Amino acid sequence: MRTPALVLLLAALVGSPGLAASKKAKASPSKSARRYGVLATGPSAAVAGKAAVGALKGVAVPDNRLQEEAQKYGMTLGTDGAYQALALGMKLDAVVRVTTLDKGASQLAVVQVRNGATGAIIDDATWKAPSTKALGQTLSKQLQPRFQRSLAGTKPPRPGSLQVVPAGGGVAAVAAAPAAAPPPQPQGPALGAGSGPLPPEPALPTGAAPPLPTAAAPAAAQPDPGIVGGTVSTEAAAPRDSRPALDIAAGAAFFTRNFTYKDDLYQSLQGYSLGAAVAPAVELTWAPLFGGRGYLTGHIAMSVGLQSKAQDGTSYPTQALAWGAGLGYRFLIGEKSHLGLEARFERQLFTITGTASSPKPDIPDVGYSALAAGVDFRFSLFGPVSLLGGAAYRHLFAVGEIGTAAWFPHQSSMGLDANLGLGIELGRSFEIRLMGALQRYGYSFNSEPGDAHVAGGATDTYLSGSLWLAWRL
Repeated sequence: MRTPALVLLLAALVGSPGLAASKKAKASPSKSARRYGVLATGPSAAVAGKAAVGALKGVAVPDNRLQEEAQKYGMTLGTDGAYQALALGMKLDAVVRVTTLDKGASQLAVVQVRNGATGAIIDDATWKAPSTKALGQTLSKQLQPRFQRSLAGTKPPRPGSLQVVPAGGGVAAVAAAPAAAPPPQPQGPALGAGSGPLPPEPALPTGAAPPLPTAAAPAAAQPDPGIVGGTVSTEAAAPRDSRPALDIAAGAAFFTRNFTYKDDLYQSLQGYSLGAAVAPAVELTWAPLFGGRGYLTGHIAMSVGLQSKAQDGTSYPTQALAWGAGLGYRFLIGEKSHLGLEARFERQLFTITGTASSPKPDIPDVGYSALAAGVDFRFSLFGPVSLLGGAAYRHLFAVGEIGTAAWFPHQSSMGLDANLGLGIELGRSFEIRLMGALQRYGYSFNSEPGDAHVAGGATDTYLSGSLWLAWRL
């Protein structure tokens, strides 16, 4: 009889720690879950608030909850303490305030992130969209990656960090109020017993969030860019533009060339036509100047394994090379769009080489050197899709062999280029681009008696389609 009882007792002792560990393991995930409250106001509050809650996997703060929590803990509405009280009451790691405003025909959203532990603003950003629906789509896509780092550093207030103000007032209410002294010149009276209902919190006074103070700012409280009468913690970081500063794209272009003469007096000049060829290419744009408005750009593309074939079947080694570099200035439009002016140096060559058994055909090489001036643009169409393009005039100051005494020494020429395509964003850092491009050069040969060749002029046209993968930082 004693043996079974002893076995049951040992089983109970061994099983109890395992049961406790199992309960502890089940309870641990809830401790690590993060909770963000979204407080949305303004004309587009319903759409913007819903988008923010979905993007951050947060919870919506009811309309009067901030006022109730501030009054409960005796905090002045619009101060860091009021948001700390809200975070304590709702058990929030952070409070995300989304204030929407009408900006002409557009909608603006000013978003502030407040640390739940202190109620202080630690980050902010502004988004603009042509409609309420577009604003919601923008926030759904960009809020989480924009504030991911800031939200990761937030935490809820310590339990007991604020004391509830007794409803009876008097000495007990004063003793229970926070020990910290109020700001030197408060914008409104501290709330206590008998103060009555709180006035609604004012909206943002301007259409954009002012810059936050840097680490070098004095320790004194600064005006809150979101609420009249509030304060900004000096730990806040400066707002960052979500527009990439560095863009590196690699791809391949499929191109054709067509060189034709006009008014060939003796019908003796041979044109040139290239069906299709491939040229790997790289482009780089870096915008370190004037807050992302000033930029440097460069590109290079070179054919691989290109051969030119004569009518008799003879093949000649051929090379096409194009590169350029320049600078520009962009007029920024919204979060993604811009219209830019740029100037570039362009170099473009097309050469045909003879072989040991076959001399070079009677077709002049070209080597264009030009100063190009034109426009560059990006217009956001919808979601991740943007329209890309540009155009430029090329002032030529060298054309290569075709401008020598052996061909057309009195020639005058000019060029132009244009490109158009679509960019499709893949997340925050990558984009696929489908582009079409044109380079065209026109000649007037101005032939004179005694010239080796006589013709009125010529055109040299390059058409290409390309596929790019861009890395955007």
